[in-house]
Amino acid sequence: MKTKIIVATVTVLWLVLVGWLIFGTDRKSDLSEEVQQDGQTQLGTQINSEGGVEVEVTPIGISESSDLWQFKIVLTTHSVELDQDITKITFLFDDKSNVYRPVSWEGTPPGGHHREGTLSFGSIKPRPLFLKLVIEDIGDTEEREFIWNLD
Repeated sequence: MKTKIIVATVTVLWLVLVGWLIFGTDRKSDLSEEVQQDGQTQLGTQINSEGGVEVEVTPIGISESSDLWQFKIVLTTHSVELDQDITKITFLFDDKSNVYRPVSWEGTPPGGHHREGTLSFGSIKPRPLFLKLVIEDIGDTEEREFIWNLD
């Protein structure tokens, strides 16, 4: 009796695993095709924790059809005042070393130990091979770089 239960359990687990491999992989492929058709690039969050300030940057809205390329920025510290004008200390570079200034910051105003918001740039056309976001003079760190490949 125990042998039959073990065989049945192993068989069910094996069928679930095979089904997941077959259908789970196809689903990911469909999602990748949707993302590519939209022109949207999903880029990961990057974190820099130098100089007593943690800076987290997440690209959002990076697509060929978008007029604005945006970055969610979160600043956290326990030691310094975050009183910088984000639009004056942040620059975006493309693969041809062109420099772009932000067009807007929508988020927490200068001051305090935690700031969060969305930094917007005009879209870059033609689409570059990579983006480099540089934030200067936050905490004891002269320059922080965040780089994403777009190809």
